[in-house]
Amino acid sequence: MYEIDFLPVESANGPGSKSGDAIAMRFSVGSDSAVVVIDGGFTDTGDDLAAHIKKYYETAYIDLMISTHPDADHINGLARLMEQTTVGELLVHRPRLHARDVTEFSNIEAVDNLIKVATDAGVKVTEPFTGLTRFGDQIRILGPTEAYYEDLLTQSLDQERSGFAAKSRLLASLELSSEVDFLKRFLQFMPEETLTDEVETSPRNSTSVITLLTVDGHRFMFTGDAGIQSLEKAADEYERVYGAFNVRGLKFFQGPHHGSRRNLGPTILDRMFGTESSPFGSFDSIISSAKASTKHPSPKVVNALKRRGGRVYATEGTTICEPSIDAPSRGWITLDPLPTLVEDDDAE
Repeated sequence: MYEIDFLPVESANGPGSKSGDAIAMRFSVGSDSAVVVIDGGFTDTGDDLAAHIKKYYETAYIDLMISTHPDADHINGLARLMEQTTVGELLVHRPRLHARDVTEFSNIEAVDNLIKVATDAGVKVTEPFTGLTRFGDQIRILGPTEAYYEDLLTQSLDQERSGFAAKSRLLASLELSSEVDFLKRFLQFMPEETLTDEVETSPRNSTSVITLLTVDGHRFMFTGDAGIQSLEKAADEYERVYGAFNVRGLKFFQGPHHGSRRNLGPTILDRMFGTESSPFGSFDSIISSAKASTKHPSPKVVNALKRRGGRVYATEGTTICEPSIDAPSRGWITLDPLPTLVEDDDAE
């Protein structure tokens, strides 16, 4: 039995509205069950997560909390959630242990606060690097390795010191607020693919923890804001442990970075899911994207996943549950997958 819930993370502040991740899940572990949270969205999202877990999982205990990376739209809600629940273990990277000077590290205060809240509450704090497993290998960290994380951290800090990251954030905040409803830009046919491998993901996003859940013989991959290189390394670890994707494939894949075209390319998708002419099979993909965002998800990404057998969904202000057949009924409606979209976007 499993229930995997993607809560909407909405930051409707006009132009530049940010999407975020807030994922809760409950799944069978032998004759018992475990509750896991991956990211907590913005601060107020922590309240939504706490209420959701108490209502639908009927518990205030979280066995494992995972912070993929320290962006505000992923980490800030976790401390608020921890204050309202009891947590068994926190997985979070600790940049202060891997760099001598983190003065320029953006949002380091949120990392410090989360660790302090955890420590004060007696919660075990562990860094999530490749190979770490929990619940008898039902949860496995596919990436990053410690060495790769430290390399990315160095690159990220160098960018912060040079002002590159701040400049990038400023440009993002100046995004034009053309109110385009991407769901209306659909086609009756699948266009030629325009997603390319010639994209670059920031070192900071590339540090994202990539997590694999295995339950009832199915495998579910959660990606945070990871990019192509990080996914390639995670795919190496996946194939080392489980074998080739075409033999032991994924039932579920989280579209990274809210469906950004800068985090996926056709080569890694072909490796994991097969080609358009020869997909390995069907799978579900949920993308966390704010309804007010004009750049997430990218039609290029939506269509690329669909070409390879994906049924793609986007939160867009709605909680989405990926349940097993034997999961408790909530009386919710069935959601239709996204249609094929026009690939003329400049979305991130």
